[in-house]
Parts: sequence; C-alpha cells; structure tokens
Amino acid sequence: MKDINQAVFEYLSKDSEIKELISTRLYPLMLPQDAPLPAVVYSPITANYDSALTGDTGFVRQTMQFNCHDSTFKNSRRLSRMIKGKLQDFSGDMQGLNIQASYIKSDYILKTNTALKFKTDEYISVIEFEFFYNEK
Repeated sequence: MKDINQAVFEYLSKDSEIKELISTRLYPLMLPQDAPLPAVVYSPITANYDSALTGDTGFVRQTMQFNCHDSTFKNSRRLSRMIKGKLQDFSGDMQGLNIQASYIKSDYILKTNTALKFKTDEYISVIEFEFFYNEK
C-alpha cells in the first residue's frame, strides 16, 4: 500500500503548473535553511482511523497542511490557490493510492514571520486538506 505522504508528493511534483512555479522545492515537514522561494512544505497533521466491532476497517481520514512560501503576500496566496485547485474535491487514483475524497479544512496566513521577526521578505499562506481513503 502506498503512503499518503508519498502519493501527495508525487502527485504535486508531477503537475506541470506547480513544477513550473516551484521546480523541485516541495519539502516534507520543514523548509531547508536559505531555500530559494517560492517553495511548498507539506506536513501530515492527524490521521483518524475507523474501527468496527471486528477491528480496523482500513478507512483513514488524513489531514495534511501545505505551507506556501514566497517573497510577496500576493505570490504566496497565488501558490496556495494553485495547490487548492489541484487538491480540492479530488477523488480517484493519486499515484497508486485510491483517494475517495479530498476537502479543504482551513485556509489562513501564517503571520509569525512578519509579526515576530519583522521580516517582509517571506510570506506564508497555509492551506489544510482532509483526504479520505482506504489503506487496505
């Protein structure tokens, strides 16, 4: 069975529009120090597993977060809109994993960079999705 993190990485990495914008700068968990922008960081947040009286059903609800980094507010939002366009309401084969549904959970701006560091050379637009799939 393919891992959801690998499936999402491969799906977004192979998309020509996203590749044109971020090249290979799609990273798990954290942005490397001094990484060129724009870039996207994806992180699995929570996975909820459904059980029945007879045991695990294999059905998973996985929340994933995408932090879209760019040098302007407008461009970070454009990147998050692009990710949204690729994942919102997705169902079907995602690089070998059958996604039954994908829905947006939240969409916000991460202000820690500008509010705490007073740096305005990097903006972060965050978008979270919940993926529904069966891992059995």
